[in-house]
Amino acid sequence: MPEVLVSSACVEFRETLARHIKELTRTDPERHGTAWFFLRYLKRVAKSAAASPKASDASGAMRGLTRFYVDSAAEDPDLSARFEDVLASHRHALRAEHLVSAP
Repeated sequence: MPEVLVSSACVEFRETLARHIKELTRTDPERHGTAWFFLRYLKRVAKSAAASPKASDASGAMRGLTRFYVDSAAEDPDLSARFEDVLASHRHALRAEHLVSAP
């Protein structure tokens, strides 16, 4: 199987996700609470990001996280900060991916 190169921005995106997942898991969020669902969405994004060397392949899962955030988590300052960090990291990875693929 040929080795696939992953951009450093995509690696940073994965690391950001892993850090937030680890921190939220440590807090042991209440089952079916907002933080618990947010953690599930983060894990879904992380799974998509790990399955591909391209950050754009995690965009669908990021849209799901964004919809959940807007509908349910925007009023929680801790989750808002986490969401903004993950979103910024994803956007950075997308920009880096676009620059690499541009002719």
